[in-house]
Amino acid sequence: MRILYVIHAWPPEGKGGTEAHAHQVGQGLAARGHQIGVFARTGRPDRPEYEVTTGWEGPLSITRVNNTFRDTPSFPWVYKNARIHTALEAELSEFKPDLVHVHHLTGLTTTIIEAVKSRGIPLVMTLHDFWTICPRGQRVTRDLELCEDVDRHRCYGCLGGLWPHIFHARESEPTIVDVRGRLSPKVLAEWDRHMAYVLNLCDVLIAPSAFHRERMLDFPIDPDRIISLPHGQDHAPFDGQLREPKVVQRIGYIGSVIPVKGAHLLLEAFKGLDRGELELHIHGEMPPFHDDTTYGDRLRDMARGMRNVVFHEAYEAEEVPSILANLDLLIVPSLWWETFCLTAREGMLAGVPVIVSDHGALREALDGERDGLFFRVGDVEDLRDKIELVINDDALRERLMNRGGSVKSLTEYTEEIEDVYAETTRASRRREASLVVAPPSFPGDSDLPPSVTGIDLATVPWDKLAVGVNQSGSAAVSLSTRMPTGDAPSLAVDVNIADGGQEIGKVELTIDLAALGDARPGVPAELPASTSEPSAPSASESVPALAASKSPAPESAEEPVKKPVEPKPEQRKSRRRRSRNPDSRSAPAATSSPSSTEPDREPSPEPDRIKKESPVEAVAPSRARSRDRNRDHVPPGKDEASTGNGRADPTPTPRTARSRPTELPSPARAAVAEPATTQRIDAPGPAEATRQEVQPKTPRVHVEEIPSSTHKTERWSMGHPPTKTRKVTPG
Repeated sequence: MRILYVIHAWPPEGKGGTEAHAHQVGQGLAARGHQIGVFARTGRPDRPEYEVTTGWEGPLSITRVNNTFRDTPSFPWVYKNARIHTALEAELSEFKPDLVHVHHLTGLTTTIIEAVKSRGIPLVMTLHDFWTICPRGQRVTRDLELCEDVDRHRCYGCLGGLWPHIFHARESEPTIVDVRGRLSPKVLAEWDRHMAYVLNLCDVLIAPSAFHRERMLDFPIDPDRIISLPHGQDHAPFDGQLREPKVVQRIGYIGSVIPVKGAHLLLEAFKGLDRGELELHIHGEMPPFHDDTTYGDRLRDMARGMRNVVFHEAYEAEEVPSILANLDLLIVPSLWWETFCLTAREGMLAGVPVIVSDHGALREALDGERDGLFFRVGDVEDLRDKIELVINDDALRERLMNRGGSVKSLTEYTEEIEDVYAETTRASRRREASLVVAPPSFPGDSDLPPSVTGIDLATVPWDKLAVGVNQSGSAAVSLSTRMPTGDAPSLAVDVNIADGGQEIGKVELTIDLAALGDARPGVPAELPASTSEPSAPSASESVPALAASKSPAPESAEEPVKKPVEPKPEQRKSRRRRSRNPDSRSAPAATSSPSSTEPDREPSPEPDRIKKESPVEAVAPSRARSRDRNRDHVPPGKDEASTGNGRADPTPTPRTARSRPTELPSPARAAVAEPATTQRIDAPGPAEATRQEVQPKTPRVHVEEIPSSTHKTERWSMGHPPTKTRKVTPG
């Protein structure tokens, strides 16, 4: 098969467990005869933004796109990027994969999934962490508190440390209902809706542990589509590392030294051991962790004066066996929910006794306590007691050594993933006829923060503008200002500094308001055209100024229209014919005024008359089924081919608007479609007309409250808002 990997980083730049796993499996599949391509992000500030480079790593072709997040003016830009989407489209056309395996999308664009499925290519995605739920990736707050429940109001404040220019004014952010039926800030409710949409577009989702699968089902994901499949690891680098019983002298930590990994807990526990013969070795890079850039410095401050604590620099993947060979006890003190934990299994392969935090997927990693010991999460005293136990109990220490036989091999995993790829291909064929993929949308000008170009500068009280200067010392400071006028649209501030009557300095600041175009004093600023979906105004609503300017005004503004003029019969027929024309429905509602005389126009539907059966509504299976379906992958049938996907040439062709089916298949094979009511029209032209054609007739609404019974009986896999509400206001 021709398999394309999509991942947020690739070795040697990417050093995490996700990158190491994908690299090992890619090499293993290439050795079994598959052609592997890689599409990965790189982050090099010294290179042009969105530069695309290609190269080879043995049999693997590597394509990298540079993204340093220079363009992040609003939150949707974090997960929707048109430039990266275009680069991926080019890669799909050139590589022509039989299957795409997405490993991670942070730093790329989630619309990659839409691009792949719009071409009918089978797609599997491995959920390595919680990024599709938590934009920080770990479900841990800035204060290192685990998020047992995802509260989007709390998330808003937490994300302010990562993107302070976006998450800084909660009071100005609208609140709407999210895909879980909860009230959430709109910006995060839209994130949840989009993530539910793209995840349900995938043919198969892989969770690397049963625990992680359960946590992902906290959000509206089809449980029949997500499987639990633990990773495999290459045993070859650890061959021959059979350990003999020995006393504990060197305790170690290995991995990224970031707060959620809990290295500070290990350091605190080690300080209390009071054993001069012991050494603590901390191996790994200390990168910035989101907005925390001083964690490594704080660790070194904690260890100041302790000669038996050694900090090592970053290491390469091939150095791991030799590092572990010099340790007598390995500690994994994670504070976040590990979804697999490569480090614990590497310790087992190296024959080192392992102590880990008792939560997340770490219990699966050690098969209960058969292959290691647990300590209570975040409990320094309990960790210290478990270290003492292993040091003092020779029999226990010997039992916990050489547990590598419990770790799945890379060869076994590659055979399993081939079975998953075959099942993914079959699933893609089954869904091909019913799957509806909406054209991807990208953030536009409407998603940018408010700018000065949206302000009518003619209304600014320039005569009341005050400029202040703080002066200290004996020098005399004089300040003069020149306010803008219609003839001279500039604001100037002059500062003169003199000492003893002699001028010693002068500063002149001039702001040319003419550079703002029409937004300058004396010329009212023209409001930008709206890029959101038009909503049909009710008969009682007033017409916006822009819409009214496009309609003929009454002859006299003071004389109200008392009675509509009855049109001739042939005029009524013509209007009815236009109303049945799909092209006429695609025109924005704001182009005509409710005050114009059209007696046969039907009023907009009231919110409480919205039909229960929505043409774009997809119903996910009941939550009751999700908790007992922790199933493994399905092996391919003997009569099914495990390669190819039976598709035509995937070269993109012009795509027209597709009508949505009025009836959807059964829940297990439900068509997945992003709600049209939340799409944005980002640019004028043919794409705009196409996007408008799929808009529903009902007006967009904000749901403020829904009955509690709706929470129990309705689930939406795509994030469609509930259609039965108690209180609805026009959007």
